[in-house]
Amino acid sequence: MNSKCFKLLSIGVAMFTLWSCTGNNDAQQQQMQQQLEQMQQQMQQQQAAPVDSTMPQAQPQAQAQPAADQQAAAPATTAQGLPAAITAFIKQHFPNASIVGVEPDYDNGGLEYDVYLSDGTKVDFDANNQWDQVESMRGVPAFFIPKAIASYVRGSYHNLAITKINKEYHGYDIELANGLDLNFDRSGRFMGIDD
Repeated sequence: MNSKCFKLLSIGVAMFTLWSCTGNNDAQQQQMQQQLEQMQQQMQQQQAAPVDSTMPQAQPQAQAQPAADQQAAAPATTAQGLPAAITAFIKQHFPNASIVGVEPDYDNGGLEYDVYLSDGTKVDFDANNQWDQVESMRGVPAFFIPKAIASYVRGSYHNLAITKINKEYHGYDIELANGLDLNFDRSGRFMGIDD
């Protein structure tokens, strides 16, 4: 319970106590009852509504764009609220999986999406609708792994699948099935093991 709700509840309890202990007339009792009901309504409105992770959530007004700008800049979206480019990408690279969840997030000044698939894969998309992280306990599909990285992992860790790949400024971070984190530069050259 946040502090506003606690304060409103405390005031309501105090008013109810005063109301019940004093010999108020009917008009005063009705007025106090109305005030108590108003406070209860305010508390209910302040409680967070359940979040549907498949739909984009309203953003704080400080980050909101004017309505005209939103319409001009907004890409086409699907029923799940995803940009059409992301949906097409998922259909192309994960034809046997369906989207089971979406978490929109404003990060780095734009709207990003974490997309959860029915096969257990999670794909994160940046504000430009480009993938920047793929995670799958079954192993990241080969499409996402640069050839030089795939070759290095096959040669050095031939029995381990790549379960996560993350695009970074310096290149790529990958995680193997045993939890080992490896860093590669943009050309796919091995840089070292991450602590």
